[in-house]
Amino acid sequence: MIDKQYLKDLASRRSEHGLVLTACLSTSRLDDWKQTAPTFLKSEFSRILREQALSKEVKRGLEEDLRRILEVATYEVGRESQGLVVMADGSQELFDSVQLPLRLKNKLMAEPYPHIRPLVHALSLMEPFVVVRVSRDDSSIYVVDWWQVTHEDDFTGPYLRSGDRETGEIPVKEYFAAARQESLVDLHFKEVSTALDRLLEETGIDRVALCGQHDIAAWFRRGLSQRTAACVAAEISCDATASPAQLLLGAREAVREARIAEMEKLAERINEGLGPQGMGVAGFDQTYAALARGQVQTLLVERGFRPKGCMCEACGHIQVDLANSCPSCGGQVTPLDDALSEAVRIAVLQSSEVEVVERVALLHEMGGVAALLRFK
Repeated sequence: MIDKQYLKDLASRRSEHGLVLTACLSTSRLDDWKQTAPTFLKSEFSRILREQALSKEVKRGLEEDLRRILEVATYEVGRESQGLVVMADGSQELFDSVQLPLRLKNKLMAEPYPHIRPLVHALSLMEPFVVVRVSRDDSSIYVVDWWQVTHEDDFTGPYLRSGDRETGEIPVKEYFAAARQESLVDLHFKEVSTALDRLLEETGIDRVALCGQHDIAAWFRRGLSQRTAACVAAEISCDATASPAQLLLGAREAVREARIAEMEKLAERINEGLGPQGMGVAGFDQTYAALARGQVQTLLVERGFRPKGCMCEACGHIQVDLANSCPSCGGQVTPLDDALSEAVRIAVLQSSEVEVVERVALLHEMGGVAALLRFK
């Protein structure tokens, strides 16, 4: 499982012989990836050797790294996996592979640091969330991670508990008498909301999807604490006959749409803060300059924006314009297939929040990358 500390550790691992080899592969069932991956990787590796002036020692190291990466063609990936990232660098005994629940564009990169951008995207997109299925007498709480439900709690209301636990039968008069007592429903909702409060506090999860009939969900929502109510990101109508799998599919999509709305608001906030006195910056040059000064609180990156650039081997300066030498110190530069990935890596090292998003038009208008500053 990817977490922030894992990403920070990767972001700090600079190759001792110059370059880390990172492969990003689509493993979707639509792709016969085990057949196509070896040919693709070998072709891209030949391109890298042609385009970069590398010593024989570095080439030998990269060839050994490629050999290890090619072994992934024999791996069995999980049924839900749609992407695979493999990083190899023999100079620092780095070899790691991560399966992702999102489809990737096939790429092979040789750069000074591991290419962690797709991992950061996965972490920002697939954060765990909580689903609460609520009704007057029978409710459930699910914790959902990247792939599946990791925890489930079921709650039975007071008047269902008064029935036969084996048959589920409840005397008709008793059932309807209890159903009319809203106080019993309130007791049930209080039990569920208390458990939800405790779960959010223990896990740190900050997104909740409520599922149920609208009037029931609204009733339940009124009893939530202020902190928990603020975590409710989405509410979806739920058919009583829906299976847990159907429920979670709808909840995941609702949470994804809610996240896009949150990112649109963040982009608006950054846009409003542009200017000498504001707390926002946009475009690669201004955003990278803010990162270099340690000013960035939240980095906002458009998923499809991958500008080529170069990185100085001496001072680490990054720019999106290709150059023969560093404009800052005159040092030798290494070409980058994705200069923005280096900005993401720096933000991870600085413990900045990084949000990789799509379908946010304002971010595209601002140049594909922007940041909210922690200080000016």
